[in-house]
Amino acid sequence: MAAVYGVLGAVLMGSGVIPAHADGGSPSPSAEEAAPSVPDVEVGTGPSASGTIESLDSRSLSFTTEGTIKTLKVKAGQKVEKGDVLAELDSTEAVESRSAAYASYLAASDALAELESGTEGYRKAYASYVKARNTYRKAQRAVDGAKITAPFAGTVTALDVAAGQSVSRGASVLTLTDLSALQVSADFTEADVVRLNSGQKATVTLDSLSTSVEGSVTSVSPVPVTSMSSTSGGGGGGGMQSSTQVVRYTVLISLDSLPETIRAGQTVTVEVRV
Repeated sequence: MAAVYGVLGAVLMGSGVIPAHADGGSPSPSAEEAAPSVPDVEVGTGPSASGTIESLDSRSLSFTTEGTIKTLKVKAGQKVEKGDVLAELDSTEAVESRSAAYASYLAASDALAELESGTEGYRKAYASYVKARNTYRKAQRAVDGAKITAPFAGTVTALDVAAGQSVSRGASVLTLTDLSALQVSADFTEADVVRLNSGQKATVTLDSLSTSVEGSVTSVSPVPVTSMSSTSGGGGGGGMQSSTQVVRYTVLISLDSLPETIRAGQTVTVEVRV
């Protein structure tokens, strides 16, 4: 009988049958067994594009009259407050013209006051009064236009002139930029832009700083920006050049935070999560 049991045990072990535990449960798998494989999950990336850091408010400032620059009160990189005087023209001639115009205006006003309304003399005096008044106002604008004041608090990011230089009306003198309010402007392809909407989250990577900040899409331009892309055709060095029209749309992204070293004009890479 012992021999029979011995043979039976050998048969069971050889067939790979593992006896159950005493409590009737199945045995736990061996710790040496390989864990079941988990299929890799493919993670998709959202639309991306190159962009630039820009200010929400950056203006080129100029005089509204022509003349010679008397003083430049700022330099590039200087911070200013709203209402600060930034530059002045030599306004000697403009002030003299204003004084003469003001005297004529007062005289015309006095002459009009001495006449009875409705008479022929009154109508002529009134016409002279209006002309003198308008001349004085024009002279006052010339004086005011010989000075540039800061329309908002910001930083002077460019100076285009020097003291003593003659400038014409409307010519750029300096650029004032609000560096406390920055955003990203990026041009996305027409295939990607259809997937973008205001409010979507975005990751902005500052190429020069090797750091990333979070942001949100604030606007998607409905008007395309068209550029030309050149390609070479044929082999050899004498191949023909062909141009292809590339249509892109400008997307603006606000930033949740601003690194201390961030600057307007820096290049970035934007990826929008859709």
